[in-house]
Amino acid sequence: MSIFLWWLSLFLIGVAFFPLTQYIFKNFEDRGWIFSKVLGFFLVGWTMWAMNVGHWLRFQKSNIWFLLVVFALANYGIYFWKKSRNMKELLSFHRKTVIIEEAVFTGLYLLAVYIVGFKPSAYGTEKFMDYAFMTAMMRADYMPFPDPWFAGSSINYYYGGQYLASFLMKMTGSAAGMSYNLMRACVTAFSFVLPFSLVYQLMRDKVTKMQEHGGIFHKRAPWAAATLGGLAVAFCGNFHYVIFGIFKKITGGADYSYWFPDSTRYIGYNPDMPDKTIHEFPAYSSVLGDLHAHYVNILFVVLVAAIAYAWAQTEDIRRKPRDIPMLSVEIALIGMLTGVFRWTNFWDFPIYYVTCGSIIFFTNLRTYKGKIKEFIFVMVSEAAEMFLIGYLAALPFTSSFDQISSEIALTHSHTMVYQLVILWGLPAGLLLFYAVTLILEKRAAMSAARGVRYIDQREIEFMDLPDLAVLMFGLCAAGLVFLPEVIYVKDIYGADHYRANTMFKLTYQAFILFGMCMGYIIVRTLIAKGKRVTVSRVIASAGLVCLLLTSGYIGQSVYSWFGNIFIPSNRINTDASVFVSTDFASDFEGINYLNSSVSGQPTILEAPGDSYSGYERVSVATGLPTVAGWYVHEWLWRGGHEELDVRNANIETIYTSTATGTVRSLLEQYGVSYIYVGSLEREKYPGLSDDTLKSMGNVVYESEDGQTYIVAVAPTS
Repeated sequence: MSIFLWWLSLFLIGVAFFPLTQYIFKNFEDRGWIFSKVLGFFLVGWTMWAMNVGHWLRFQKSNIWFLLVVFALANYGIYFWKKSRNMKELLSFHRKTVIIEEAVFTGLYLLAVYIVGFKPSAYGTEKFMDYAFMTAMMRADYMPFPDPWFAGSSINYYYGGQYLASFLMKMTGSAAGMSYNLMRACVTAFSFVLPFSLVYQLMRDKVTKMQEHGGIFHKRAPWAAATLGGLAVAFCGNFHYVIFGIFKKITGGADYSYWFPDSTRYIGYNPDMPDKTIHEFPAYSSVLGDLHAHYVNILFVVLVAAIAYAWAQTEDIRRKPRDIPMLSVEIALIGMLTGVFRWTNFWDFPIYYVTCGSIIFFTNLRTYKGKIKEFIFVMVSEAAEMFLIGYLAALPFTSSFDQISSEIALTHSHTMVYQLVILWGLPAGLLLFYAVTLILEKRAAMSAARGVRYIDQREIEFMDLPDLAVLMFGLCAAGLVFLPEVIYVKDIYGADHYRANTMFKLTYQAFILFGMCMGYIIVRTLIAKGKRVTVSRVIASAGLVCLLLTSGYIGQSVYSWFGNIFIPSNRINTDASVFVSTDFASDFEGINYLNSSVSGQPTILEAPGDSYSGYERVSVATGLPTVAGWYVHEWLWRGGHEELDVRNANIETIYTSTATGTVRSLLEQYGVSYIYVGSLEREKYPGLSDDTLKSMGNVVYESEDGQTYIVAVAPTS
């Protein structure tokens, strides 16, 4: 039932926001249907969150549906308020396109749900952190929610992605275990269909322009480009997979093995160097299953890129200055989305502020040609408007967030050239070829126009808008690959990993932007005509073959991680909480007791452990905050480890001391309501004092062998 409710909720959100998206994407063939789901999801989710942080609305199901109804009434009311608009106009979208997009989304969503069921557990890598955020928000009435591993403080990390997953969890009334994996499935489906829709429109606009200039209208070109763009973003790997996962596997002999994470850990690892980096991409994220901020934010970065292009479409058709250029819904939404990226995935804020800004810049340059003062005024005004709206939209987060890292420094090591070529040679080569093609096309057009009076010079002065947008996406992506070779943002991951996080966050977005570009560039070249068409088609065909080879990554990684998905009996279920019964069987009943008997978010004490360990299994599975946990992560979030060291020492004292006064004093200091004792506590503290711990209150749960028990701490008289 939860699987259907998630799909239905997103569908209803799309219906509720279709009037708004139809206005924004008025020049898209589908009128922005698939983006209506994501835009509505974002706007209702943000409104719920902003009002919740201000303690105006509790984070609960009824309030979410109330807000959706209010938004729906507002959207349809405003739309029909204008007399020129009616139901016929609202339904004027291209039905075939919408049906195909909806079918693709639904099919991929269901397929992803099926595949995830072969390995549903939210245990391993950083799944514990993501799942802990969701279980904590499941219990929370208000944001920011209590830090699950630093009791007494709210979370100090960008949690927007996990919040939005929890938003759908509360909206549908689904359990956290189901919701975790359903969100993974939704992101997987959207990571294909959103680029699919944007690239389709880019190619649709281009073939229309080609037809206007005497060319043939290629009906299948938009579909081909869309498919390649969606495939490149969602399911392809980098060229490392082709070399090491295909060719080297064939020639390497029986002892050679390829492991799908190798394509994300290449620079600094092969060969082993003191400069280890991360260069992940969406397909890897979809398979691995961490519900991280950068992964969930795929929905919104593609959305904001699409809004920027939709705005440029309108301005390009108008080709004359607005009376008040800043009064634009699209500019406001771009500002809001990029600003709120501070909360969902901070690095995406500057990345897409610049990416969207570049499209706005060159579109305005076309509109205000020769009017330098007006151009500067409009650009400064729109840039300031976007920044101000984004700043205000992010305030519910930034007002209580302590910046983790902000110092920028020059890199002292660089990637070997051949490694850059392996990872980025394919999209960079296609981008370079594309840029040269645009230059040659412009020169040829201008040369042909010199002796022809009836050709309007303004039509050949600048490239077609979709060409310009793709060029901007590509150049921004190239810049994101180049930046980690020059600068990095300082954080706690120093020494051999000093630029790992910087490269990770920048190149992840480069992969998305490059993916959309490649789908467009390849198909555009294959349908072009002209003197150089033969050579160009050879290059594009080679690019197509290489891109299709990288798509084998998804099959390889799915098999490596999930096993043989063609044997349905191997599927476990869709519940991410299965790890409690499989990996922590001795804690299963105790955790069930806490989930069924404890309301609110009182503090529970369990043994703390290092990051990526299983020591925080109770706080993760219940959403109850514990005194300390995942040492390195909390060190990053808190900007230091001194307080963590004190807490860890005090926790050891509580578990091992026989001085009841000292133990009780420490329990009061951290507001502990429940003490948990299980196998991991006994393993970490061999001198654990059962008698002292049990004397702190009432034993409310105890296993048959007496090795696991929970003490409800008695309040002091």
